Amino acid sequence: MTIDNSPEEKYTSRTEREEIGRRTNAGFARVERAEVEEGASDIPTGPVGQKLTEDEIRRRVGEGNFETAKDDRQTNSINS
Repeated sequence: MTIDNSPEEKYTSRTEREEIGRRTNAGFARVERAEVEEGASDIPTGPVGQKLTEDEIRRRVGEGNFETAKDDRQTNSINS
């Protein structure tokens, strides 16, 4: 014998289920409200940063890595 505890059986009327849904949604909305500074959610469309010079790239990745990557004669994978 299986026990079926579906919400439809526990709360038989549609109005009860709708009321529970409204209370649940109101609780979520109350918790999710957050104060956001004006313009904080704007997506920036301008340039992100300046282009790196070869000297800056060498400093960040190291001289050996830079030369290896620069003079690599291996062809890139077609499927990547």
